[in-house]
Amino acid sequence: MNPLRFGCVPYLNGRPLVEGLRGVVFRPPSELADLLEAGEVDAAIVPSVEVLRRRLDHVPGIAIASPGKTDSVRLYHRREILELRRVALDRNSKTSNLLARVILERRYGLRPSYVLRDPGRGLSWRGVDAAVTIGDASFLPRGVPHLDLGNEWKAFTGRPMVYALWAHRRGHPRAREIARILREARDRGLKRLDAIARREAARLGLTPRFCRGYLAECLTYTFGPAERAGLHLFWNHVRTYL
Repeated sequence: MNPLRFGCVPYLNGRPLVEGLRGVVFRPPSELADLLEAGEVDAAIVPSVEVLRRRLDHVPGIAIASPGKTDSVRLYHRREILELRRVALDRNSKTSNLLARVILERRYGLRPSYVLRDPGRGLSWRGVDAAVTIGDASFLPRGVPHLDLGNEWKAFTGRPMVYALWAHRRGHPRAREIARILREARDRGLKRLDAIARREAARLGLTPRFCRGYLAECLTYTFGPAERAGLHLFWNHVRTYL
């Protein structure tokens, strides 16, 4: 039997979900659903809106979610929020881009225009008033104000925000095995947060304390009733955009 292959986001937030796994490829979230549907991986951490839009199956009980502040999904802005006219979205992230639109349009009543940009280590302000950042790039010091979009969603709806789910193709013949392996990896990762934080801190140039706090306090890796309700509400907001 061929070994299972898994696709994961290349950010700190995905590391507890793949702790100890073999056969993991790391790609931006915007590529993982296509990788999955092309059969290049058996399961992938797929943006939540893509799981719903493509009607993929997902592993029960596991998600990348946040009960409030995330620290890694941000909208940096050089003008006051109510003065934003043009916003740069991150080409690598559909869910976070849609979340930014919900917050700006539904919470603040704005109607800015949007442009897709490739992410980079720097943040260009050419022609835009604000920019979405996701993952590890959000941790970089920028000296400009920002909205934490997870915090904004919680303030707006009272619900947690679900960013991604472990997904696989419908009818996968090894679905039960995939679910078992991924639950074991998640549970193993949550027991090893200190080790993951030390390892990733060196890679990112951050402190182990910051990485540990981010993984333990800003994120949850369960998909229970509260997360399900939050995702349902998010889908109701964004499906008119798709």
